[in-house]
Amino acid sequence: FLAPHSSSAASQESPSALGHFVIAAMSSKFGMEGHTAFFIKAIVGLIFLMTLGELNTRCYCWAATGVLLWGIMTSETVGFSSDDSVAVIAALLFVRAVPMLYRRALTIAATYPLAFVLPIAKHILPKYSISEENFFDCDGCSAEIANRRRAAIQELSTKWKKKYPKCADFSQELKKMISDLRFTSSRCFPAFNEVVQKYLDPSMALDRTEGVDVVDLDGNSSMDVSGSYGVNVCGYEKYKEFIQEGWSSAKKQGLFLGSLDKTVLDNIAMLREISGHPEVSFHMSGTEAVMCAVRVARFNTRRKMCVTFGGAYHGWWDGMQPVVGNDRIPADVLCLKDMSTLSLKVIEARKGEIAAVLVNPLQCFHLNQSPPSDPILSSNNRNVGPTPGYKEWLHKLRQVCTKCDIPLIFDEVYTGFRLDPKGAQGAYDVRADIVVYGKTLGGGLPIGVVCGPKDLMQRGDKTKAARINYVIGTFAGHPFVMATMNAFLKWLQKPETIQSYDVMRENIDSFISRANASLEKKGYPIKLTHWFSVWSILYTDPGRFHWMFQYYLKDAGVNLSWVGTGRLLFSLEWTRADYDRLLERLLVACEEMKKGGWWEPPVANIKQRLGIEVATAVAKNILGSFSQS
Repeated sequence: FLAPHSSSAASQESPSALGHFVIAAMSSKFGMEGHTAFFIKAIVGLIFLMTLGELNTRCYCWAATGVLLWGIMTSETVGFSSDDSVAVIAALLFVRAVPMLYRRALTIAATYPLAFVLPIAKHILPKYSISEENFFDCDGCSAEIANRRRAAIQELSTKWKKKYPKCADFSQELKKMISDLRFTSSRCFPAFNEVVQKYLDPSMALDRTEGVDVVDLDGNSSMDVSGSYGVNVCGYEKYKEFIQEGWSSAKKQGLFLGSLDKTVLDNIAMLREISGHPEVSFHMSGTEAVMCAVRVARFNTRRKMCVTFGGAYHGWWDGMQPVVGNDRIPADVLCLKDMSTLSLKVIEARKGEIAAVLVNPLQCFHLNQSPPSDPILSSNNRNVGPTPGYKEWLHKLRQVCTKCDIPLIFDEVYTGFRLDPKGAQGAYDVRADIVVYGKTLGGGLPIGVVCGPKDLMQRGDKTKAARINYVIGTFAGHPFVMATMNAFLKWLQKPETIQSYDVMRENIDSFISRANASLEKKGYPIKLTHWFSVWSILYTDPGRFHWMFQYYLKDAGVNLSWVGTGRLLFSLEWTRADYDRLLERLLVACEEMKKGGWWEPPVANIKQRLGIEVATAVAKNILGSFSQS
């Protein structure tokens, strides 16, 4: 293709084999050999237009640079031959490629493994169900144990029909209309859902809250350890006070939006003190606040790439959900290994691309893992607990981000005010460049808040009128939300509130210690672990039915969220007597689990059984797709 442009007579007399082919083809059919150069340009132009927007801009720049260099070097002024020009361009390309390939190799080594696996696995891993015939002895147990399990689940099902009739009817009606409820009803390892849902529906229809208890429509009272998805830090009775106080203040304003008042200014002053930052932005959820933080970071740094760490959750927005739960994998997010020196090196090597590094401090409890839940509990494979050295890691990350001039964002939607009155910043003595809050900050109402410095919170470009970062919401700064937030923030500043955090930590430490001693003494295969007021249940022996424990906890009067025993929460409202009452119910549930045969040691190798089940399901899917085609 390039031979006609060369000043070398030899190269013009001996065009490449490909050039011969093209010219011969044209001349033999249409007599267009005089227009070859035009057609080559047309092909290049069409390829450019067809791939415009789909390839990285740098690809076009490299291609244009190569063509320009070729034209200059093969011109009569320079006089390079085609071969020499190719060698020079190849050498320049090599020099440019080496650092780029180094960064790419470093990124691959530091990337969270699931980020590579999931895009492929989600198209391969099948959904399959274990039939009721094979359900009770899927771990190779004897017929006697299988019968015990069958009788136990039937007995529990019969009991629940009498105990929760209104809740069951309410749940069935809602499932017809709310896909969220259908999704969260699947609370055990997926292969078991079909059989379990035939017998048990763990959905709870709420009537009221009373202290640390929730009361359902059937009048059953349960101790709540779900924490309302992380919102309940203060205790349900305290939120009732915030809401009542907020309404008494905001009702005179009604639904007037777009104007701020003294309550908002008061909130901003308190948030500036808590976050350590001068500017505040209000939103209606934690996810919205994360979206805002990422957008302002990208806008004001003029970079696109964001860094997250393995397993961290930053809301349901698909722009910051690079692994599980997102069918569209964002190309502008790097998901790196948490607490990895390689990750720090990647951040340093790619500092010119990175707009922000996002940290969810909750990952200290389940490092490089997605949030623990019973639906992924295939055996005793849960590995959670506070990670030693996490504070030191955050300090190293802070130093690297400062050195590279990359904003460090703390996503404190979950951890803010749960770990400490000043959140993870206070608990770990690390200051982030932008802090995101949500959940409990609203005093019982929906809220999202972003705090940061002026240079990172700018919505417009000082020098370019048309460059605007439009980040705003209709209900941002709603009078009722601002009023309940005000009540919460004023309560948070009280000396007795700050002291209650220490009391809660002492009570939790005591409860975990006493519970583990009792569990070990009675020989139950579980162990409790905690991180501040977040706790989880670990299973010490292999078994395929550990997820069944959540159902016996419910029956014993303990309310859990849809993640089951994976992540549980305490609030500041819990007293020593409440912890004692919970321990009693925990032991009752353990006794029923043991009596039902669910904790009998497996006979078969669980990993092998699971592998065979998955492989069989994959094969069936493949055969099924062939038969359909």
